[in-house]
Amino acid sequence: MKTIPTLREKKRYLAFDVMSEKTINRQELVREILNSMISIYGDKGASETNPSLMSFDGKYGILRCERERRVETRAGLACVNNIHGIRVSILVLGISGTIKGATEKFIQQTLVNKPELRKK
Repeated sequence: MKTIPTLREKKRYLAFDVMSEKTINRQELVREILNSMISIYGDKGASETNPSLMSFDGKYGILRCERERRVETRAGLACVNNIHGIRVSILVLGISGTIKGATEKFIQQTLVNKPELRKK
């Protein structure tokens, strides 16, 4: 049985950029984000945030979270600084209400404004 739209929890989509020395794969990134959230907020806080990696291409990604937990999600991403010995930094480009909005407003704008970042 589906939940009616007024009772559904609202989602937000965080567009982010991963700056690293080497390439990072999706599984490693997901594991490290979840570990970061759990270490900061515990199991209960991390489950209330409900982070879910929607897309990741090796440099840019979109992470879904609960609307009321945007700040906690940003803090969890900011605390990720090492993945299997590879130094990384995650920069949140912006927050949107839809995946399409996050992609168009933040990821594509970044690529347009900085053509040297485009993949070849």
